[in-house]
Amino acid sequence: MGTHIGVTHSELSAVREIEGGSTTEAIGGAAAIVLGILGLLGILPISLASVASIAVGAGLVAAGATIAGRYERVLLGAGTEPTAARREIAGGLGMEAVAGAAAIVLGILALLGKDSLTLLAVSAIAVGAGLLMASGSMARLESLIRWELGRGTEPRSHDTIYASAGSEVIVGVGAIVLGILAIVGFDPITLTLVAILSIGASLLLSGSSVAGRFFTMFH
Repeated sequence: MGTHIGVTHSELSAVREIEGGSTTEAIGGAAAIVLGILGLLGILPISLASVASIAVGAGLVAAGATIAGRYERVLLGAGTEPTAARREIAGGLGMEAVAGAAAIVLGILALLGKDSLTLLAVSAIAVGAGLLMASGSMARLESLIRWELGRGTEPRSHDTIYASAGSEVIVGVGAIVLGILAIVGFDPITLTLVAILSIGASLLLSGSSVAGRFFTMFH
């Protein structure tokens, strides 16, 4: 197997874990899109929104935890001390995983019928905040990759990562606003479903971008 840079077997294993986590994120995003559309069509909107919240949360946990825990080995190998920038990146992606865990818990509680509309709105706000924190981390991670590798990478893959990070900012802010409006009482289920739909689209773009990025780097 050819690679762009010299890597060890453990680093290649970490790459596969990152690809797997990012693919899970993309699948969770795709599921949220389908469930959000069905909910907006009036098919069990609260139940589908709850399941979509769980799917989004699972995608965020898989992607955030995996990338935060593994990317340093991919770039630098074992034994290299992390810099402040790398700790900041890992922290932002770790918070994405925390937001995902919160979305899973809130989605399960909403499925149980415990003030579902409020819980789903709070879930949208939590995920939106997680996307905001993760977007800056992904942009900095891509800059770090470019600095570490220096050559042998496709410019278009960089542009895709930056575009997905930018979309996460927009979607994150939108989800927070829609979640707050839903809590206030402005057609809460519709606004929550729109927030989940937009979050799903962002996760699909981000997950596929990151998975493709590391695949082209090391395959």
